[in-house]
Amino acid sequence: MRDRRTRFLAASFVLLPAAFLVVVGVLVLVFQRGGIDVAFGVLILCFCAAVLAGAALLVLALKRESDTARLQADFLSKVSHDFRTPLTSIRMFVETLREGRLEDDVRRQRVLGLLAQEAERLSTLIDRLLEFARMEAGRSRYEPRPTDLGALVHAVAARFEARAVGPDVTFAVEVEPDLPLVHADPDAVAEVVQNLLDNAFKYTLDPKRIAVSVHRERPAHPTPKSPRGAVEITVQDNGPGIARQHQGRIFEQFYRVDDRLARATEGSGLGLAISRHIVGAHGGRIRVDSEPGAGATFVITLPIGSA
Repeated sequence: MRDRRTRFLAASFVLLPAAFLVVVGVLVLVFQRGGIDVAFGVLILCFCAAVLAGAALLVLALKRESDTARLQADFLSKVSHDFRTPLTSIRMFVETLREGRLEDDVRRQRVLGLLAQEAERLSTLIDRLLEFARMEAGRSRYEPRPTDLGALVHAVAARFEARAVGPDVTFAVEVEPDLPLVHADPDAVAEVVQNLLDNAFKYTLDPKRIAVSVHRERPAHPTPKSPRGAVEITVQDNGPGIARQHQGRIFEQFYRVDDRLARATEGSGLGLAISRHIVGAHGGRIRVDSEPGAGATFVITLPIGSA
């Protein structure tokens, strides 16, 4: 409410004088007595047009600042919850082990596995926040080298497949043979692929069908930036899909689609923003093709050769 009142007052201080000057300019033009009056009226109207344009930009800037502040507040609330959940689980598992309530070795091993899983989940969240902080400060550093994206995707898929098991999960990997190497930081690109697979798993209801593929893309008209084409990594799911009005914004920091499934799913709203930054730093592109109810397909395009 306070932000709305601020925008209204800011617009009023600009729009009311501008409206008055518009009336004066029109009256001068209507009751003109010479060329000077015409010129004066035109100047007044031009000035008013500039003021009105400035007022519109001011309102848009204030609205964007208000939206960013709201998203940051939502982000802090969500991240606090995301930290609290694994920490609570870790504390509970540690207390259970310390008090010796698990005499069965099988149950003890299961609890240890869950403890490791929660610790890894917490570590992933911290790493994502640190990466975002480096990205915001312009201190992201990558170590590009000739990279086989097919082998990289196979390695990420193996880790993902170990977690995404069950009768209601279908996971497929397809890699085109003899792919050319790309000049990229393999750890950073692996983080992007892992993030897309995690999102596909989280936002897709059972039965889940997730597929990742790697193939060569040859542009019809090669550009100086990528004269030898590019390699594409595609992650596809059968989830609820993404409405067109959200597709341009899901790569913004803190942004999350406001629907029931998204609200019930853990996430900081940083994964896709970080992914876009990493792909862009390698001279590539990331996009999404989706329709509501028809799943989503994320496509990473990395140029062949030097980044």
